[in-house]
Amino acid sequence: MGDEPETEEVVERLADVFDRLGIRYALGGSLASSLYGTVRFTRDADIAVEPFPAVADQFYGLLKDEFYVSRQAMEEALRSHRSFNVIHFASSFKVDVFVLGSTPFEQGLLERGKKLKLSDTGRRGVSVVSPEDKILLKLQWFRETGGASERQWNDVLGVLAVQGKALDSQYLADSARELGLEDLLDRAITEADT
Repeated sequence: MGDEPETEEVVERLADVFDRLGIRYALGGSLASSLYGTVRFTRDADIAVEPFPAVADQFYGLLKDEFYVSRQAMEEALRSHRSFNVIHFASSFKVDVFVLGSTPFEQGLLERGKKLKLSDTGRRGVSVVSPEDKILLKLQWFRETGGASERQWNDVLGVLAVQGKALDSQYLADSARELGLEDLLDRAITEADT
């Protein structure tokens, strides 16, 4: 988890809003990697959400006093299945909100999420992408950035090393094949085992 208490408080506050509005979500990014693998300091968070156009106005209304949020950027992200960000005024902590598309993998992210507390002192559990999906998402990002991000690669190795045999290896292998990540996954597993 991030080193600062505000990280946890900001993420929990957003989880409160998502739950209140019935928006399915799952925490991803470096915070999820830290929960499942090697802890890494981060000054932002990534949250995947289902599209929520029917409650977008309410979402904006519940956040606007505590967070910077561009209504235009949010509406564009909801239309195009992209991302927008919200920034907590008091701490400047940024959260990237990724609006999921309709691929089977994206739709399954939320269903496979796990409810976890971000620390021993956490106020509530939040939905976090599964460790298997965290690996797959990081591998996708690594591939999309031309294999240049050592940080992404190390996050994958950290989750593989810490989770080990607890991972659903069949789901991981099948999904990697469907996503065209089979070679990268094999390489990561080999490196994590050495």
